[in-house]
Amino acid sequence: MSFSSRYGLDGLRGLQGEAWALFAIRTLNSFGFSMAMPFFGLYLLEVRGINLAATGAVYFAAGVFTLLSRLVGGRLTDAAGPRRVMLAGYYASIVASVVLGFMVLDNSPAIYFFVSYPLFSFLRGLSHPATGSIIAGQPVNQIRSGYNLLTIGGNLGFAIGPALGGPITDAYGYAIVFFISAVMIVPVILLTAFRISGGVRASEDASEGPSRRLLSWKEDRNIIGFLFLAAGLFFAVGYEIQPLALYVAYFLHFTNTEIGYLFATNGGVIVLLQLPLINMVQRARTLVLPLLISPLLLVASFLMAGLSTGFLQYEAVMVVLTLGEVMATVPSQTVMALFSKSGNRGTYQGYYYAATSSGRSTAAAVGPASFELLSSAPAWGWYSLAAFVMLIFLGFVLIGPRIQRDYESMSGGRVTATPAGPETPPSAKLVSSPA
Repeated sequence: MSFSSRYGLDGLRGLQGEAWALFAIRTLNSFGFSMAMPFFGLYLLEVRGINLAATGAVYFAAGVFTLLSRLVGGRLTDAAGPRRVMLAGYYASIVASVVLGFMVLDNSPAIYFFVSYPLFSFLRGLSHPATGSIIAGQPVNQIRSGYNLLTIGGNLGFAIGPALGGPITDAYGYAIVFFISAVMIVPVILLTAFRISGGVRASEDASEGPSRRLLSWKEDRNIIGFLFLAAGLFFAVGYEIQPLALYVAYFLHFTNTEIGYLFATNGGVIVLLQLPLINMVQRARTLVLPLLISPLLLVASFLMAGLSTGFLQYEAVMVVLTLGEVMATVPSQTVMALFSKSGNRGTYQGYYYAATSSGRSTAAAVGPASFELLSSAPAWGWYSLAAFVMLIFLGFVLIGPRIQRDYESMSGGRVTATPAGPETPPSAKLVSSPA
């Protein structure tokens, strides 16, 4: 087996130009976002003296607005086209970063942050289903590779942003990173305007049948159950950002620079290992296999977190936690893409992002509150989380065969991602082979 095949690079070669443009967009956008936003909670905690529970409440409100933005963004993508929705979200990102920067400089009342951050989260979240829908419209053999590329791009930016943002905030304060974040959105807007084609892409394909945009319990109960489990899984994954950062800052007294390095480790592991790990597990041709491995890795990381006290120990925690994230992100998004049709790709990606972002955002609220509630023994916050993730694991054990059966039923047999040439239409979602 060649080096490129072993590490999953072959699938990247056939990706269309828009996928590579999205890679650059996701990288730059993530870089700008991660320079500032991971430190927002630390600003409220360390500079403004806001307690962990109140900080978590801000993130919970932001999570609710983010969930709504993903649903709205998905429907708008099918109605207006992904480029328009992406540009709207990116312009809103500039406004959000600049306003937050001036609010930090002005030392604005805390209530202003409590109100503005959720609103900005809604505006920023509109663009995510649009980018996911573009990849969902690729030929079937390129969907997983496309999502791998987007994930790597996002985490490449996330590896660099906090590593720079941490030292900058330690040296110059919090406001400047919000302004730098705004500047980084400018090339994102230019790339979107000139490299992403416009127009509505959600046309009906007669060979796929009608595209339903509302999920029904009667026909989609397994997908609905899958989305609930995905929300629970990403609730656990969400502890890697704000809850972990606030925990190590409040209880273990890590500096912003050290916290930035932890975030950089998260992004670096994904950049290096995303392709080879996903390439390894996808050979099983079972959709949910990675989603069975992910919870077990997360449980191990949370047990480690409860026992750890030093920076190097938390570096190891972050590595294991990130491996769990790798096994969760692309496989779960691919499931939603493969169950969507040409007329509802944006809407289905909206469902996916709503589920995962609601999980992450709930973690940002529940995590800090649980640590404060258990302040006399905060490690039990990690141990209780590990027990919760074991329930998610059991859920995937139960629903996995049903998802696989529905998937194969849609294709008339066992599904395989066979190579497709340039003439393969994007609507050729499912390719069957003898059962």
